[in-house]
Amino acid sequence: MDGLTYSTLRLREQGGAWFVQLHRPEAGNALNTAMVRELTDVLFRAAASPATVLVLEGLPEVFCFGADFGAIADAARAGGPTAADPEPLFELLRQLAYTDLLTVAHVRGRANAGGVGIVAACDIVIADEGATFSLSELLFGLIPAVVLPFLIRRTGFQHAHYLAGTTQTVDAERARAWGLVDACGADSEALLRAHLKRLTRLSKPAVARYKAYLRQLSPMPEQTKSAALATNREVFEDPMNVRAIQRYAEEGLFPWETAPQPNPPEPGTGTASATTGTSVPAPFTPEELGSPRFRAAHGVTRAYVAGAMYKGIASVELVTAMGRAGMLAFLGTGGLSPRAVDEALGRIREELDEGQPYGANLLSAPQDPELETRLVELYLDHGVRCVEASAYIQPSLPLVRYRLAGLSRGEDGEVRERHRVIAKVSRTEVAERFLRPAPPELVRRLLDAGHITPDQADLARRIPLASDLCVEADSAGHTDAQNAYVLMPAMSELRDRVTREEGYAEPVLLGAAGGIGTPQAALAAFMLGADFVVTGSVNQCTVEAGTSDAVKDILQDLGVHDTDYAPAGDMFEVGARMQVARKGLLFPARAQKLYELYLRHDSLDDLDARTRATLEHKYFGRPLDTVWQETRAHLARRFPDRLAEIERNPKQKMAQVFRWYFVHSTRLALAGRPEHKVDYQIHCGPALGAFNAWVRGTPLASWRQRHVTAVADHLMRETAALLGRTLGARTSTSHDTAK
Repeated sequence: MDGLTYSTLRLREQGGAWFVQLHRPEAGNALNTAMVRELTDVLFRAAASPATVLVLEGLPEVFCFGADFGAIADAARAGGPTAADPEPLFELLRQLAYTDLLTVAHVRGRANAGGVGIVAACDIVIADEGATFSLSELLFGLIPAVVLPFLIRRTGFQHAHYLAGTTQTVDAERARAWGLVDACGADSEALLRAHLKRLTRLSKPAVARYKAYLRQLSPMPEQTKSAALATNREVFEDPMNVRAIQRYAEEGLFPWETAPQPNPPEPGTGTASATTGTSVPAPFTPEELGSPRFRAAHGVTRAYVAGAMYKGIASVELVTAMGRAGMLAFLGTGGLSPRAVDEALGRIREELDEGQPYGANLLSAPQDPELETRLVELYLDHGVRCVEASAYIQPSLPLVRYRLAGLSRGEDGEVRERHRVIAKVSRTEVAERFLRPAPPELVRRLLDAGHITPDQADLARRIPLASDLCVEADSAGHTDAQNAYVLMPAMSELRDRVTREEGYAEPVLLGAAGGIGTPQAALAAFMLGADFVVTGSVNQCTVEAGTSDAVKDILQDLGVHDTDYAPAGDMFEVGARMQVARKGLLFPARAQKLYELYLRHDSLDDLDARTRATLEHKYFGRPLDTVWQETRAHLARRFPDRLAEIERNPKQKMAQVFRWYFVHSTRLALAGRPEHKVDYQIHCGPALGAFNAWVRGTPLASWRQRHVTAVADHLMRETAALLGRTLGARTSTSHDTAK
């Protein structure tokens, strides 16, 4: 370490460890280009040295404040570029996480924004009991895009979501409970010394091999990096955000604050705060959240949607209750027969008045295109005005037919859209297919078949295939486990680009789904640019949900960590995953075991006697030969053309037998059979655990008091109130958070 000097760091070596102190006291230890560059250089030098440990420390009152707003304000005044390249910071955090050293963050005082990213990337975090942690970016229209991948890796999605969405400060003890901090106490120096006694005894080769293995266990995909960098550049180049940063740096005022005025504000502009001199906006209402265009297009009072849940869990009762309240819900048609869907739609039409909103799910079924065709015909017959298109990778002929069959030309020559499609997407390449007009080859086929008119075929070129996109982050059931904080901005940029390229008069509306179970989560979605929000898991635990009381009893007691990922039965062979409840249940582990057996063996005959006995007695409750006979009878009815091929292929036959367990476990849950409770398959995301915690001690703690409209009303009212508090009554609290 001899001869190493840096402008933003102080270095020392002691007992086999390098100690690096962030040292910009004049700027609150804010990150600038020099500090990022120097930290990266120190990391590479330390990794090449005999040292096994690198300790990062800040100042006693502040660890690191995050981005240097003063430098951004100076650049704005000078007319230069205000957005620093975020890639060096991302690579610094990745190096902290994966370098051939054990990195330790010793946190005293405040860690905010990028400072939290440094903490989250370190292997071990030791904090003084007075340390605090916050993400203040959203207050300025920014997004902690580079920080979140590393924070989620440490704390899990919901805790990171809470920090970013609420911008609130948490203390060291709560940070320890969430996993951001590993140890905290009144004497953090003593804690650090105790840890270093053990860490510095480790050999360099052992640490290097260990960290190399960790890189394989928990990699940081390039896709994550690309999304983080693109989002960071976008928000830091936004002129409105730059103005907000400059104003805060120069005047100490947040975007919603006004300078003290000698005269009272004009009537109707809000109320003046006697303590701060700021203008406090009038309270928000649930009806003001989201996009007015969404509310008008769907004839709803609120920009809130109850998404479909398969097998009729999103039931007739749920859909009609929401419709009578002026809100949109989708009938869960996945897994239902056309006859059952026909009957359900008939009941909905009887229950709802003309104009009251409702919709139905349309699940992609490439293995059974006739089913999809039949459903679309039912929707056209019943006059369904909106469908939720789920699990699509490519647009299908029936889906395009539904969309185009509702087109007409107004007297002004503009396109009139009777049928709206809300496409649920989690990947940008899929989203783009829905943002573009319907594929011309499908339009030609529909025209040739007489399913659409020449005028409708002509109008198809002027509108996107989807009228709305529901951007689905990590959610219940089938999931790509995507991160809303990087996904929403990427989808927004894509939507805006396609709108320009196609020359649309108005952009497609964006909704947010996945993880929404609290006001903080809903507000974060709206602040990320969502025109509407879509809930799922929270509605499964309501009076109207079409599942068993036994399942609802389980769901109302779940916490945020009581879900897990399991193989999806309908896409078993390709290894698709879904999120399910795991508390007190064996389904996730048993489903995973079946998938592992499928990967390792070529046929049922390859299974050893012990494994076969376990499957028959504990998983299936009957001989595998009996399961095959039941499965064969089903295939003969539904897919007779595929049966011979499956019977010739032992591995396909094994997959079909294993799939039986997934169908069986769903039936057990829907029926609520208590003797088979451990095998219940319950699709659920951690949003429900967050909701349960939020309503604990209130009447909504019991699912028997949770009517789906009460859940919607409570969420939207409290989200509106939270927005008001954030922008008004809690100005002083927010100010303290962001300093």
